[in-house]
Amino acid sequence: MGSFLNLVSDRLIKGESIIIGRSHCDFCKKPLRIKNLIPVFSFLVQKARCSFCKKKLSWFYPFSEILTGLLLVAAVNYSGVFVSHNIRNIWDFAFLAVIFASFIIMFLTDAKYSLLCDSVSNLGIGAIIIFVLGGQAIYLLSLYQKLAIDSMGIYLLKVGYWNLQLSSTLQSLAYTIVSALVITLFFYLLVKLTKGKGMGEGDIKLGLIIGLFNGFPYNFIAIFLGFLYGSIYSLTAVALRKKTLKDHVPFGPFLLLGSVTALLWGGIILNWYVDLF
Repeated sequence: MGSFLNLVSDRLIKGESIIIGRSHCDFCKKPLRIKNLIPVFSFLVQKARCSFCKKKLSWFYPFSEILTGLLLVAAVNYSGVFVSHNIRNIWDFAFLAVIFASFIIMFLTDAKYSLLCDSVSNLGIGAIIIFVLGGQAIYLLSLYQKLAIDSMGIYLLKVGYWNLQLSSTLQSLAYTIVSALVITLFFYLLVKLTKGKGMGEGDIKLGLIIGLFNGFPYNFIAIFLGFLYGSIYSLTAVALRKKTLKDHVPFGPFLLLGSVTALLWGGIILNWYVDLF
């Protein structure tokens, strides 16, 4: 999966087909053999060099493979799909797998080429809308069915418990949509005010994706963490004289890292912040 997503990130930028054509060396163009395609292991055995032309290979190859493995494990753990096999858990895992795949592609294209592809961003937005609405519908429908066949549940239906859950779900969705639009507007203004020097237009859609994916209030935590990670990296790079204050630093990877952090530990971070006061 990681190798494929890395391939997608390169071919999308180069305008090449992601389906047709075997994997090949970027330098000598020779097709890769099975022994060259074993995740991480092949890279280490080949000592980070092409086995044909001996040119140095990018560390993005093992990085994308390891990152994909970690995120899929996180998706399994977060969704609980191995603990319970009901449709909601399977739906949540499928949702996270699709979103994390798009996250990895966006991370790689921005880190390598300072570009965020509209096609991947649109896929992410569409997937979030479908999966979130579908997930909520599955939850409400399964809740109604459970209540309808239970003696106590029938009473709860009569007193409006399910209607209360429906109202709460719609309210939560409204908060998420409004907060996502606020984040998108904030990024839009940053792009316009800095004339694209502080952020690129691709970050506007990424802001919408994070706003919808993390939901309120964790989307604001994700954005804050993204700015924090980006600042730490930039200041460290300047201190080590790897970059100057005028150099461009892709911001997308840090926003995506903030989004994943907020998903996995947003509740802990929010509780810690509230306890400070």
